Amino acid sequence: MKQTIKIAVVSALIIMGVVASGCAQNLVQSLSVNLTIHDPDRNRTITVTTSSLIRYLVGSSVPNGRLYLVTPVGNTPGQTGDLNAFLRITSGGRTILEVTSPDQFNLYQDTAALRNFNSTTLLSFALNRFSIDSGSVRWELQGLGGWIIYKKTVHGVDISGSGMFTAHVNGWIQIQGVVGMAPVTGTIIATIPSPGA
Repeated sequence: MKQTIKIAVVSALIIMGVVASGCAQNLVQSLSVNLTIHDPDRNRTITVTTSSLIRYLVGSSVPNGRLYLVTPVGNTPGQTGDLNAFLRITSGGRTILEVTSPDQFNLYQDTAALRNFNSTTLLSFALNRFSIDSGSVRWELQGLGGWIIYKKTVHGVDISGSGMFTAHVNGWIQIQGVVGMAPVTGTIIATIPSPGA
């Protein structure tokens, strides 16, 4: 009887380990947006902040809304091409909307130059493109991103698949009911990534 229980417990632990290893964690980081639109039709500028972008994407105000960049941990520092990241909007810990990749959102890295800063930190200078086509918001932005990538694990997860960054961007934007296609400049900032679902 004891042997049967031991076998059952060991089997359950093995199954749990296989399931857990099959569910790769993502890296999640808070994203801040600060853009200035130059409206060609109304001779004005429009400021787009993180909260107003959330409102435009969702279609209504989101109390305590947060915008996150979610990136799979399989990415390597300095990787070029599609980084497979998507946007997540939450309120009170509850997911309100995901702007999925690659059909609605795309973070693309054309080129990157990595530099060792110290034994646990890489610096990356990259040409980044941020694309959105969510229906209510469309934009094509690009610019130089300065990344700080930590080569370490957090709760057993390697967080070097992403990094904190500040990207100085420009391009065009279109927001349904607000502005037609217009030139835009600004910054997109991401905090230190941490493991998440």
